[in-house]
Amino acid sequence: MNPKFQSNRSRRDLLAALAFFGAQNVGAVAYPVREPQGAAILMTVNQRHILSIRNSETARRALLPPGSTLKPLSLLALIEAGKLGPGDEYLCRQELTIEGHRLTCSHPAGLPPMNITRAIAYSCNCAVAYFAQRFAPGELANTLARAGLCGPTGFLSEAEAAGEVRSDVTGPRAQLQALGEAGVELTPLELLAAYRQLARTVSQAHMVPIIDGLEGAVEYGTAQQARLSRIRVAGKTGTTLTSTGAHAAWFAGFAPSRAPEVAIVVLVQGRSGGADAAPVAGTLLREYFGARN
Repeated sequence: MNPKFQSNRSRRDLLAALAFFGAQNVGAVAYPVREPQGAAILMTVNQRHILSIRNSETARRALLPPGSTLKPLSLLALIEAGKLGPGDEYLCRQELTIEGHRLTCSHPAGLPPMNITRAIAYSCNCAVAYFAQRFAPGELANTLARAGLCGPTGFLSEAEAAGEVRSDVTGPRAQLQALGEAGVELTPLELLAAYRQLARTVSQAHMVPIIDGLEGAVEYGTAQQARLSRIRVAGKTGTTLTSTGAHAAWFAGFAPSRAPEVAIVVLVQGRSGGADAAPVAGTLLREYFGARN
């Protein structure tokens, strides 16, 4: 680890980026918060050692929809159920509205049909919503619950709020759930646990299109501001709304992408995970890798 990881410059940058929503200091209670400060957590993949954490209270108590950071997990659930394969494709039409949620795709028009990798890299709402129709009622919720997304991670000694993935959603609401827009709320620690688990399985054959997509998101998709010079990062951005309509931006990922050392989650105020959360992740990762990058 770079000895300058805790530099004053990077600490000032992170303080400015992460301070929002005016969270209260309420000690070690575990009830959920839905108007949190920002948070950032960097953890070793193998040892589960937290290298850096900003706003641990938010990390363990803030419950928010994960937005597009859930898309890789949703597609992975379909792969593991035998309902989605590398050859499956969908031609994105860009425009999408589900139950009043306008979810127009922001990626360039005229791209090839979306497969698993491209759907993740370009964060294609239309493709993920289309593939999500293959879930049986409650299937995604049950898969995510078995993966540990609805319980304490044990990463911190303090009590944690428990995320919720609703199992009673069907039809369009199940599509919104797969997109991370509704029917699911996670803490930053729970999202970190999910991406740490992805990092631990990168060598498995069925993970290839998922990892390719996460690399693509950083190389040419929505998460380019988390990109490093010499080390490949796998990551995904997301944007969501708090209960009062404030915008919150996510980044979740790990690096190096094919031999992960660290996993990272960032939650900040902003309308774009790519513009607002990914740069904070990039700062933390550059400080960690130091001269290797």
